[in-house]
Amino acid sequence: MAKSGKVVQLFQKPENFIKTRARELQLGSCYINFDWEESGIASALVSRKHTNGNVTLGFYLIDLKCLGIKDAFFRFNVAVDEMFDLVDQMNGVEIEYEKIHNIIYGAEAFANDCGFKPHKDWTIVQFILAEDDDSIPLIEIEFGEGGVPAFFVGPYDNPAKVNQILATLDKNVGAGNYLFYNDEDEFEDDEIIEDDNKQSFKQIYYTFAGAYRDKFGESEAATLDKDHIIEIWDQKVDLGLYSLDNDLDEAIIDCAEEHESIFDVKSVESLNQIHSLLIKNPDMPLFYAELFLQYKVFGLHAKADAIAKKGMQLFPDFLYLRLYVAHAAMVDGELEKGLKLLNKKHNLDEAFPQRTAFAEGEFMLFYAALCQYFLAKDNLIDAITCGDALIVEIYKYACSENAILDLLPRIKTKP
Repeated sequence: MAKSGKVVQLFQKPENFIKTRARELQLGSCYINFDWEESGIASALVSRKHTNGNVTLGFYLIDLKCLGIKDAFFRFNVAVDEMFDLVDQMNGVEIEYEKIHNIIYGAEAFANDCGFKPHKDWTIVQFILAEDDDSIPLIEIEFGEGGVPAFFVGPYDNPAKVNQILATLDKNVGAGNYLFYNDEDEFEDDEIIEDDNKQSFKQIYYTFAGAYRDKFGESEAATLDKDHIIEIWDQKVDLGLYSLDNDLDEAIIDCAEEHESIFDVKSVESLNQIHSLLIKNPDMPLFYAELFLQYKVFGLHAKADAIAKKGMQLFPDFLYLRLYVAHAAMVDGELEKGLKLLNKKHNLDEAFPQRTAFAEGEFMLFYAALCQYFLAKDNLIDAITCGDALIVEIYKYACSENAILDLLPRIKTKP
């Protein structure tokens, strides 16, 4: 299969269900890394059972010492085997719900007292947990060190981030009222985590990216402004997967779910089926993207370009299709074509200044395409900056995962 066959595969949009109905589902098994008490870092997994035998999972990366909920994500209505894969990756052991509830909510409250807010997706995944009320027995858990906030500098914490955290602690708990640990040992290549170590994908990325920056950040020129990308994410990105138009986004999600079995198969039969669906449903822009992908897989590049051009002409406001095609071009090494589709800009808001907001999927596709561009140009510092944006939703978007997987070997092996 051509590499461009992995452009992107977006899952169904479960946020509303989780916020409104997840607590109606029966609680399932809960897991935590075996060494959470010793390390002060907990990878916590809580499941809810669906009547179809699947589970919805909430994952919480927790710093019990100071920062609280550093990361959070969900997996919606997935097979139980996928849950056990995650349990293996986190070296998990089963834990009773009441205790994991106290760990998660307790860490969130402790960090809040220190001035730190939870990861942005906490607003969603907290609803996989039971409500934090008197029905849950209070279990004593130690936060900080003897109740004193303790900040440990991580391998990917740059000086600006460290200073920001220290300033927050000074403001909220007062200078001298917290502990600060900074391991200044230099990075050694032979100490890097190997692939067979079952550590979280995100932590592996942060380890490599932080180490690379420490070694080469001052010697390699950068064109991207990481703070500006963060500003775009914080201020201009909405939760839509394909479009900011909620009705269109819902229609596309329903379409993707209904025809998933066709889209996932790359064959002459599936190509013909998608072509028939497009004829019957000319107002559904997703069919243009899927037909483009099918043509690319079979090496029918002229037909792929033609269907993409037609789709972009018919749906000029459907930015997802344009970015989809740009990403495919970058993956296939057609860098100038891909960059032209990005309007030859390196920032999403500058590439499309007529837009005041962007769907989450649009943001991810843009920076996944740009990451592939910088990798091809051997500009690893800017590729890492793109990777920092993509890693936020690494478990949700295949385009993000593919870019990170292409990036990691490059930053690990560079002498």
